Amino acid sequence: MANSRKSRPLSNSTFALDSVFQRALEDILARVVVSERIALAFSGGLDSTVLLHLASAACKQRGIKLFVFHVHHGLSPNADHWLEHCEAQARQAGLAFVTRHVHINPHDKLGIEQAARLARYHALADMCNTNDVPLLLTAHHQDDQTETVVLQLLRGAGLPGLSAMATLQFENALLGAGIALARPLLGVTRAHLELWAAMNSIKHIEDESNDDLRFRRNHVRHKLMPLLEQEMPGVQKSMARSARHLQTAQRLLDELAAMDSQSCGDGSSLVIEQLRKLNDKRLDNLLRYWLRCCGADHYPSDAQLYQLRQQMLRARVDAHPLLSLCGLTLERHAGHLLARRVEPAPQALPSEILVRWQGEPEIAIPAWRGRLVFETAVGPGLDRVKLLKGPLRLRPRSGGERLKLDPKRPSRTLKNLFQESDVPARERVWLPLLYLGDELVFAAGLGMDVRAGRASEGICLRWQRHG
Repeated sequence: MANSRKSRPLSNSTFALDSVFQRALEDILARVVVSERIALAFSGGLDSTVLLHLASAACKQRGIKLFVFHVHHGLSPNADHWLEHCEAQARQAGLAFVTRHVHINPHDKLGIEQAARLARYHALADMCNTNDVPLLLTAHHQDDQTETVVLQLLRGAGLPGLSAMATLQFENALLGAGIALARPLLGVTRAHLELWAAMNSIKHIEDESNDDLRFRRNHVRHKLMPLLEQEMPGVQKSMARSARHLQTAQRLLDELAAMDSQSCGDGSSLVIEQLRKLNDKRLDNLLRYWLRCCGADHYPSDAQLYQLRQQMLRARVDAHPLLSLCGLTLERHAGHLLARRVEPAPQALPSEILVRWQGEPEIAIPAWRGRLVFETAVGPGLDRVKLLKGPLRLRPRSGGERLKLDPKRPSRTLKNLFQESDVPARERVWLPLLYLGDELVFAAGLGMDVRAGRASEGICLRWQRHG
C-alpha cells in the first residue's frame, strides 16, 4: 500500500542528497554517450521513488528525456495497485511511463528470487531497446552494496563477485549490448534516503516481500547487518570502501587480460600456442575476461578453468575437444580456441504457461524469450472480450497441430508451414503456441488462425523475440 512518511526533526548536518546525486550523475554522464534519453527502473518503493524525484529534476535542468520503467511481476496481490501508483507518480512528474508484465514460474529451479530478478532485467532491457534508451538508472544504495558483499563472501565468490556493484557498467550481461547501467545512489545510505523522503513528504509503497526472511538477502538485511553494525559501528561504510578497492583491483586485472588478449588473440578466438606461454594464474585471468567478452552467463569456477586448460590446451594436437561452459560451447580448431553461445536444449523448454491479459499492449514472457504483442486489427481479429475472459495458455509444440492462415486454403500442419516459411528447426522450438480455451488461435512465427479471428475491429497478435 502507499505510504507517506511524516517529516521529523532534522539535525543541523542535514545530508545534502540533491548535491550528492547531481555530482554522481554528472560523473556518469561525463563517461557515457547519451542521446538525450535516460530511463530509471521504478518499483514504487522508497529507494526508486527518491531516485525518481532526484532524476526528474536533474534531467529537466539538462533537457534530457527521462523514461520511467516499471515491471509488473504479478507475485504480490498488491501488484496491480503498485502499477497504478507508479503510473500516477510518473504522470504527476510529467515523465514517460512504460510497463511490462512478466510471468514468473513459482517452481523455477533457480528459485523465485533469482527467476524474478532475471525476468525483471530482461523486461528492462526490452523496454530500453524498444524506446532507444542507452542508459538505465537503478536505485541501489550503500546498504545494498554491503549486503551484496556479505552474500558474495558467504558464497565463496572470487574478486569479481566481492567487487559487488559498480557505479557505472558500460555493459551489463543481463541487459545486453548497447545499454549502460548506472547506480548514482550507491554512495548513499538507506537512512539518508529515508531522511530525504521524510523531509520532502515523499509517498511510496511498501513491498511485503522485503520482510520475508525466507529470502537470503532479507535475512542478511534484517538479522546479520544490524548485529554487525551494533558490534562494529560504521561497518557498512567500511565494507563499501573495501568493495571499491576490490573494483580497482578487478579493473587492473581486466586491463592485464585485455593486453594478454591482444597478444594471444586472433579476432574472436585465442591462439593455443600463445596461451601456453602464460602461467596458470595469468591464463585463468585471461580466460575469465575472454569468456565474459564472448557472452558467458556467469564466471567460471576454479575447477571449470582447470578443466578448460586440461581439455583445450593440453589435449593431443589431433584432438578436437568440445566443452560446455558458462552458457558457451568451447572448441579447438586449427590451433585456436573458439567460443559460441549455446541454445538451450529442447528439453529445457518451458511447459504450459497461463497468461492473463488485462488490455495491456504487450506481455513479456521471459521463459519463452519473447513477448506477446496485442494490436487492434485493421480487419477481422480475435474477440477482445474472449481474450480478456481467457483462459490463455502458451504451450510448446507436441506434434500434429494444424493452423489455417488463409481463408481460401485448407488448414496445414505447423511442420509444413514452418518449412514453407523457411524457419530453422533450432528456432521453431522457441516459438510457442497460444490457446484460447482449448482452441489453437496463434502460432508464434506463423500467425493467427483465421477461423478464430472473425471479430470486427478485433485484436491482432504478434510475437517478438528478445534480442
